Amino acid sequence: MKKILFFIPAALYYTFIFYLSSKSYDIKIDILFFDKVIHLVEFMLLGLFLSFGYFMSLKSSLKMKAVLTICTGIILGGLDEFHQYFTPRRSIEFFDVIADAIGIFIGLLLYYYFSRSMKVKIFAEKLSKL
Repeated sequence: MKKILFFIPAALYYTFIFYLSSKSYDIKIDILFFDKVIHLVEFMLLGLFLSFGYFMSLKSSLKMKAVLTICTGIILGGLDEFHQYFTPRRSIEFFDVIADAIGIFIGLLLYYYFSRSMKVKIFAEKLSKL
């Protein structure tokens, strides 16, 4: 039961994404691929939170945790796009799902990088106390 607590940040953040996707926006920004960058950044954060959940709660291999993070993120990205189909003035875009998947992958890499660097720092501190 305690392992579920590690997924609370991801669940809350995805709820926020879902809420934002429920709104119709009439904002027109003439920057090439701006909307894809927004998708990438918001799903990069979701990738960080999902990675935290899987890496902290599972005792599986690194590969399994990474696959679960990526698959869950892609499914959530697809559900978000499907949900937009029912929102006025919103639409489903395949390339948004691609941007979401890339964001999830970057979030996973960032989590892995920062979690490893923190372990290295803690290990270095323990060594220096010997």
